[in-house]
Amino acid sequence: MSKIPYVERAYCGMGLTGECAYVWACFLANEAGWADDPVAYDKWKAMAETLQPKEGKPMPAAVHYSDLEDEISKYEERGYINPTNCAQE
Repeated sequence: MSKIPYVERAYCGMGLTGECAYVWACFLANEAGWADDPVAYDKWKAMAETLQPKEGKPMPAAVHYSDLEDEISKYEERGYINPTNCAQE
């Protein structure tokens, strides 16, 4: 298991910041790679590629992917995410 990323919510309260979503997508792709799950790896890798910062393309201020939120909630339920360490908690 890699280091668990931070959770940073968008200012409107809906979804994650673009940077946070990108970091989580990369993290989940890495975890799926280690778990030898090619379907999950491709899913998270494709999401990370859409969120990846590119020249001339701004990072989204807020994004909401239900699959990403579901995975983050699994880590929160296991106690891996400490809300006091989150950027806006």
